[in-house]
Amino acid sequence: MSPKKLRRSESLVLDPDVLRAGPVCEFQSSLAVEAQGGTAVQPWRDLFLADEAAGRTVVANARGLAEASFAQVVVHLQKSRAATFDDLTEAWRILAPGGELLFSGSNALGVVSAVKRLAEELEQPGVVVANRARARVVRFRKEGERAPQREATDPIEVVLPDGIQGESFQLETLPGVFSAKRLDPGSELLIEALGRTTLPTKLPKRIVDLGCGTGVLGIVAARLFPAAEVLLVDADARAVACAQANIARLGLADRVRALWWDAREKPPEDRFDLALVNPPFHHRGPEVDLAPALALFESLAGWLSRNGRALLVANRTLPYEAALGRQGEVAQVLDRRGYKVLSLERSARSKSARGRTAPGARSGGRSRPPTRSR
Repeated sequence: MSPKKLRRSESLVLDPDVLRAGPVCEFQSSLAVEAQGGTAVQPWRDLFLADEAAGRTVVANARGLAEASFAQVVVHLQKSRAATFDDLTEAWRILAPGGELLFSGSNALGVVSAVKRLAEELEQPGVVVANRARARVVRFRKEGERAPQREATDPIEVVLPDGIQGESFQLETLPGVFSAKRLDPGSELLIEALGRTTLPTKLPKRIVDLGCGTGVLGIVAARLFPAAEVLLVDADARAVACAQANIARLGLADRVRALWWDAREKPPEDRFDLALVNPPFHHRGPEVDLAPALALFESLAGWLSRNGRALLVANRTLPYEAALGRQGEVAQVLDRRGYKVLSLERSARSKSARGRTAPGARSGGRSRPPTRSR
């Protein structure tokens, strides 16, 4: 779905007679908050920063909000059903008795089936208060003891390549975090490449995992290089929380950290020897939107040392080589099951090695969260 159409479906909450007077808490958007005041819940850092810059009250996670503090709450349907019902559960928690929950979404994302499930869990039919632009808003009232139910996300097993201490480990996951149900094939291939291609070379002392998700790539790197300092970054606050939990649970907090960062910001640190990237992308109709991935690639000039290296995984058909070639020498090191792993070797003589400010600032804006290569 295009950003324009997505914005159109979100805007149904502004139709006449949908919102009651007074402030609102809104998940995954801020259109209603902009119109009436209240609090936006924005886990994606670019949207959080935009709301903050506009002077709106915004939080990255609703779990810190007090219970029964809003008379009306809006939840926008996400692609991830588990993430949506996690939001609905938090929305119900902070909704005052007798308050109204407005559930908004497009037909393309499956709003009809999601509403049906919610109605069953709440034991009330819900009232359609807006229905246009192939989207709808359905109102539920907080009455009785029934509540939306979260979906549990089971731990995923990570099998390590030869040469890494220990054979496998488990990662905890959270709803909405990339690859929350199983380790994705791209990350599997990049882990294999990490074990194969990095061991014979000079050992990295500082490693950064860009777009860390659950933290799998950075945690594998920390096990492979036990003397290295590792930084994990992601634009999704849920991913950062998930990675931080895994770092602590696996006893790596003394040298592994996770930070909330968006590719259009200047990197908070520099002089890393190795970057690991499973870049995001999303579709705009039949086209693949490469802007999120290209913004990450631009940021490599700020993250890496002059002779630093990056390992990246992508669908075989994605044309990343030209953009990476402006950063240094690019070579393909693995090609399997529809994915490729590219190695970028930066050079002190390369034009981009002299650094840039505000990497990614020239890329197109994002109006919805990206997904990674599948």
